[in-house]
Amino acid sequence: LQKAWVELGVPQCGYCQPGQIMQAASLIKTNKKPSSDDIDQAMSGNLCRCGTYTRIKDAIKKAAGVTA
Repeated sequence: LQKAWVELGVPQCGYCQPGQIMQAASLIKTNKKPSSDDIDQAMSGNLCRCGTYTRIKDAIKKAAGVTA
């Protein structure tokens, strides 16, 4: 997950990153192949002022091996 996070340039200001990555790790631990809706629902409580939501979602998919 951390590797995908860096490869896709998710971190910007860094303020929300601890919460975002911990929630993403928890999601992947409980759901090995999350759908886009699963990701949206799991990450909905985490706010990012920089607006990197698309990159966050892409990094989660990459880390989970989800291609669509």
